[in-house]
Amino acid sequence: MKRVILATRVSSDEQAKGYSLQNQEEALNAYCTKEGHEVAAIFREDHSAKNFNRPEFKKLLQFLKANKGKIDLLLVTTWCRFSRNLTESFSMIDRLKRLGVEVQAIEQPMDLSIPENLMMLSVYLAIPDIDNRRRSMKITAGVRSAKKEGRWLGVPPFGYKTVWDEKGTSRIEPGPMAELVKKAFTLVAQGKTQAEVRERLKKDGKYFSRSTFSQLIRNRVYVGEVRVKNEDKSTYFVKGIHVPLVSADLFTRAQVALDGRLISRGFVKAKSERPDFPLRGAILCGNCQKPLTGSASKGRNGYHAYYHCNHCHEVRLRASTVHEQVEAILEEIRLSKNAATLYKMMLSQLLKKESTVKVRPKEKIEEDIRKNEERVRNIEEDYFDRKVDAETFNRMQLRLKTEREKLQAELSSQTAEQYPMQDLLKKGLSVLEHLPALYNRADIHQKKDILGSIFPEKLHFSKNECRTARINEALRLILAMDAGSRHKKTGQIFKNLSLSGVVEDNGVEPMTFPLPAVRSSQLQVGT
Repeated sequence: MKRVILATRVSSDEQAKGYSLQNQEEALNAYCTKEGHEVAAIFREDHSAKNFNRPEFKKLLQFLKANKGKIDLLLVTTWCRFSRNLTESFSMIDRLKRLGVEVQAIEQPMDLSIPENLMMLSVYLAIPDIDNRRRSMKITAGVRSAKKEGRWLGVPPFGYKTVWDEKGTSRIEPGPMAELVKKAFTLVAQGKTQAEVRERLKKDGKYFSRSTFSQLIRNRVYVGEVRVKNEDKSTYFVKGIHVPLVSADLFTRAQVALDGRLISRGFVKAKSERPDFPLRGAILCGNCQKPLTGSASKGRNGYHAYYHCNHCHEVRLRASTVHEQVEAILEEIRLSKNAATLYKMMLSQLLKKESTVKVRPKEKIEEDIRKNEERVRNIEEDYFDRKVDAETFNRMQLRLKTEREKLQAELSSQTAEQYPMQDLLKKGLSVLEHLPALYNRADIHQKKDILGSIFPEKLHFSKNECRTARINEALRLILAMDAGSRHKKTGQIFKNLSLSGVVEDNGVEPMTFPLPAVRSSQLQVGT
């Protein structure tokens, strides 16, 4: 008999789709009764699984530490109930294993001591991860669309308040503190220092920290504009639908006064991006683990570019050498034809019921918005009738407003097409096949995104080597299968990169569930 912990989880939108905590708990209890397991504890979560920074999961970890050696299994119904983050899932499985606990999904059991099953697990975990990322992209697109229309989203800036129209659409309008904002800009434009203005405002009953006030006095929302960020991370401003608190002339005079004071003090704004140093801030010092910066030094034959550490001053490397080493590492990330074929075959089996990323119907979103509006009215009535105190009212009102903004953003993104899941994953394999060429064509932001998706702990450079603690877990499993005996003996799968945090993988050893037999005739390129 084994002692087990049951973990059930839903997010707010999944609750309506049949993933109720009660159904999961009944299935897990029935499984334990059948297998003769003793249930030591049950943890119920109503939280998104995009990471493990979840209140109930933290309590679960504390329980395991307090009862180390007394718990054998952590049971969930499916792997997406455990996590919807591919990279963090493998790390957490290893962490639980060190506490003597195995993780099993009763509806998707497998023996992870079989290497091929590790690939299957990566697919089980990748599907909800991709779904999360696709939803995030859609919501981001909806937010961008709303901002292009001049709408401010989120917490209103100081001096404004949020109001809602009959359709549930939010906008900002001048609030009780609007006059303080006008006063601040006027004083700055007259030549007062920020410290002097902050002191004046403090006497009027409002205290600002230095950084907060500096951001306020530079914010173009007060001149009636909204900042929009493009997909390539470039930004521009559009005319907002809100009423400006200061005129364009006053705002400009305030900026001129601020800039003139900085110039008089010899302040020079540093350039955050330089094409000759695309990895500045994206790679770390191998000695002190601080981000490496980049600069050019003059030599006999002209200027030479270097990445160097401004913290410990122990690492200084030619930029060309670093760039060549990164490209050499990416050249090693290639799938053999057999590995790619096997992976595609498993995807075909596992994704028969997951053909597309589901898009919620527009009617369902509008219904949720109406329910949200009704809850807002109910909490307002309770507050007026003194059934709830002011603290509870403010907390509930903020929560409902945040929920409504998310629903509005989701509604704005409904013009997006549905994305076939298999096509998305096949495109991912295609990216691996052409990764070096893709990296070379990428701009600064894209290069950092590519490296960040492969190396969650970033690359550490020193005089003699390049290393990292870990790489994307799904990618590591795929590459490890091709590395053969070299990986089994050393745990290393790269020639140009040392995996300093790698530990030989002995598997998680949950319930045996072998990979379906595959005939050699099926392992042909193109199947």
